[in-house]
Amino acid sequence: MFKVLASGPQALFQDAGRSGYMSSGVSPSGAFDRASAVQANRVVGNAPGATVVEILFGGFSVEALTAATVVFTGTNALVHVELPNGYQYIEYTHTIIDVQPGTRLTLDSAQQGLRTYFAVRGGFAAPQVLGSASTDMLSAIGPDQLRVGDTLVVGTDVSGPGWYSWVRDCAPVRAMTNTVTLGVIPGPREEWFTAESVERFYSEPFEVSSESNRIGIRVHGEQPLERALAGEIASEGMVRGSIQVPPSGFPVLFGVDHPVTGGYPVIGVLDWCSSDCTAQLRPGDIVCFRRVVAE
Repeated sequence: MFKVLASGPQALFQDAGRSGYMSSGVSPSGAFDRASAVQANRVVGNAPGATVVEILFGGFSVEALTAATVVFTGTNALVHVELPNGYQYIEYTHTIIDVQPGTRLTLDSAQQGLRTYFAVRGGFAAPQVLGSASTDMLSAIGPDQLRVGDTLVVGTDVSGPGWYSWVRDCAPVRAMTNTVTLGVIPGPREEWFTAESVERFYSEPFEVSSESNRIGIRVHGEQPLERALAGEIASEGMVRGSIQVPPSGFPVLFGVDHPVTGGYPVIGVLDWCSSDCTAQLRPGDIVCFRRVVAE
């Protein structure tokens, strides 16, 4: 078990999400950066979808109440370790750490990336709603955000004999830079925009806005995208990674807690890997879009 000493800007329980409820208005939710969450679980011997803690930016600190094996993945950041005898040293994210009762772990602010995943061997035992322990920030479904004083209970969600305890670190799942190229599957409403705007969408850079969260990420370019068709469309189903263009003309990339319907035209949809990448975008990062073909 662990006691939360500091929660940072936001710390949430997340797992593989709750699928099958979009017809009821509930998005799948789950870990925003799926690849990093799965990596965290795998390197400590958990099932891929075991519950982890998703930490925004940093400033998260816990004290171990029992012995455990843990890892932080997703960002590049320092991890401060304080042993029960007061001795302190520094580890890094993507390093497996064995802790004893009384050990304190503090995640520093992320140097690169935005969301860190904290996994413990066995996973965290968190209350489930609709079959998932994920916290959906739009629907307000799932466990509450973690607060100072909360107790994190370790579960039993291990994957069996496939765990190699001698593996003590791992590489990040992707390179982290301030300029990211995202793959976009065109449509379904690309024809709603002028040919010039579509060309600019795929050729000009966009800057990530501070108005971004798990629901959506706003980006701004030099000029708004212009519509070729007037009027509005009827609300239609939305999926994670949809790139909706509201009347402002600047795209919104739908995140993991996205609305299940929307009434603005979708110029394209991010591919699987690119959708994961958006979890690590920070305000001021530069995004370029690349047309890809759906497989």
